[in-house]
Amino acid sequence: MNKRIAHILLFLFVAGFSYGQSFNVWSYNYQNIYTYDGATNVDGFTLRFSFWGWILYVPNWKLSVQLTAPIQAGDGTVFPSEKISFVPTRTEGQAWPGPIPTVSQIGMPSPVPLIGTSEVFLVPSSNAPLYQLSLLPRSYELKMIFNLVVAGGAYLSPLQEKIFPFTLRFTAYRQDNSVIGVLDINYTIQVHRLSGEYSIRISTEAANGLLEFNTAADYINGKSVTYTDGLAVSAFTAYQVTVRSISAFFSSSAGDTLPLDIVRLQLSGGSGITTPVTLSSAAKTILQGLSTGGIAETYDITYYTEPNDLRLFNVPSEQYETSLMYEISPQ
Repeated sequence: MNKRIAHILLFLFVAGFSYGQSFNVWSYNYQNIYTYDGATNVDGFTLRFSFWGWILYVPNWKLSVQLTAPIQAGDGTVFPSEKISFVPTRTEGQAWPGPIPTVSQIGMPSPVPLIGTSEVFLVPSSNAPLYQLSLLPRSYELKMIFNLVVAGGAYLSPLQEKIFPFTLRFTAYRQDNSVIGVLDINYTIQVHRLSGEYSIRISTEAANGLLEFNTAADYINGKSVTYTDGLAVSAFTAYQVTVRSISAFFSSSAGDTLPLDIVRLQLSGGSGITTPVTLSSAAKTILQGLSTGGIAETYDITYYTEPNDLRLFNVPSEQYETSLMYEISPQ
C-alpha cells in the first residue's frame, strides 16, 4: 500500500497589540493681548501620538486638558478661565495604511472652553482608533493642531498691564481610562494697555432734556420729546452704552421728589441694538453695537411717560430734575 505524506510548512506569526505609543505636547507658550478684541494663538498647541512598530490599535481613546490652579496675576487678579478656548483646526501625521483620521472623523468638539480647574475633554471618546497594521516596523504619528483663543470683551479692562502665568495639564487615556501619558505645559497671557478708542457725545439740546406737562391730555395720554441725533458714538470694537441717573429720584428746588421710573428712554436710528429702559440710579444698557470703524454713528433720544401714570397727578407744579450719565464701554 502506497503511502503519500504531505509535508506542510506552517509559519505562525504572532503579534500583540502594543502599548508602546507615546504622547507629547508642543506649544507656543506666550500670548499677548493688545486690544479689546482678545487674541488667537494660531496653531498654538500641537498634541501628538507617536509609535514605532507593526501593530497599533487603541480604540475610543480620550484626550483632556485642565488648569492645575486658577489663573492669577502677581497681585491676585484672576483671569476668567472660561474666556480661554481650544479650537481644533486640523490633523497631520502618517500611518500604515493611511490616511490618518481628520478632526471630524475623530469627533473633536469645537470650541472647548476651560472651566475653572475642572477637566474638560478635547476628545471625549474618539470615533477613530489609533491604528497601524504593517508587516514591517514603521513610524506612526498623529498630530492634532489647536488654536488657543482668548475672547474679547469689556472683562479685559481691569486686567490691563498684568501678566498671568498658569499651567495646563494634558492627559491621554485608553478606553479603560488607563493613562497613555500626562504632560504639564506652562503658559502665559500678558494683557497690555489695550487699544481701541471709544467716544460718546450728547447734543446740546439733548443735554438739557425737558418734558413739559401743560394740559390734561399730557397726563392722560403721556408725554414724549425726541432729540434728533441726540446721541453720537464711535468705537473700534464691539461696544455697549449704558445710562443711569446720578440722583435716586427727580427733585425740585422746594424739596419735592418724583420717582425716576416715571420716565422712559428709547433710542432709535443707527445700526446697533437698542433697548428701551425706565430711568434708574443703576446703570442700564440701552445700546449694543459693532465697531463703527471710528466713524460717529448717531441715534435719536426719546424721553416719554406712560399714559395715566397716577404718580404725576396731584403733585406740586414745579420743575423736577436729575442728571443722567451716559457711558460707552467695550462689549
